[in-house]
Amino acid sequence: MPEAAPAPSLFLGFGLYLVLMLVIGIWTVRYMHDLGDFLLGGRRLGPWVTAISERASGESAWFLLGLPGAAYAAGFREFWSVIGIGFGIFTSWTLIARGLRRMSEESDSLTIPDFLASRFPGSEHWVRGIATTIILVFYTSYIGAQLVGAGKILHATFGMDPNLGIWIGAFVVLFYTMMGGFLAVAWTDLAQGLLMVGVAIALPVLGVIHLGGIDGIPPVRACPCWRCLTW
Repeated sequence: MPEAAPAPSLFLGFGLYLVLMLVIGIWTVRYMHDLGDFLLGGRRLGPWVTAISERASGESAWFLLGLPGAAYAAGFREFWSVIGIGFGIFTSWTLIARGLRRMSEESDSLTIPDFLASRFPGSEHWVRGIATTIILVFYTSYIGAQLVGAGKILHATFGMDPNLGIWIGAFVVLFYTMMGGFLAVAWTDLAQGLLMVGVAIALPVLGVIHLGGIDGIPPVRACPCWRCLTW
């Protein structure tokens, strides 16, 4: 039996989303006057935009694809991942973020490698090179995973070839990043973060309604004591 074609509303919603991302990129160009504006948004972003942007970047495809899939495969023990990540986020916000902001301003650092290099006088080149290499290696893998997630979502939603979905995602992200730098990234993250929160709230409700109520949810197989929460 052939699969049903995606509803026109899905194409409309996706099209509006892409237009919004591109418009934000074009709109933020006017605020790009120097390298500091491009890399740090001129240090003028408020706490709410910064916080939501940071979490939207940190969760991204993991939150809506990776974590649900891992929880489905591993069961309740996947809660340990949530606990560990939540603790790490809280620690970063409370112990690192404020001091990093203050000291990076004092040293007039625009990037993490610049900041670390300023902390080790006499070894600036080595520290900057090592930090840059670490960022390139791990963020290349991270960004690649996000693009693969975009390809999978577009394939599941529209039947699109995953490789084409990856190219579309890469083009949109590169466009608004090159146009508006970190400011564009933060504002697009804000829009996407609010969308992620809305989906996380609405999806369980719609799922229960689709199943005909709480009674329609398949029962979870009983797990003795706390075994389901162990490694």
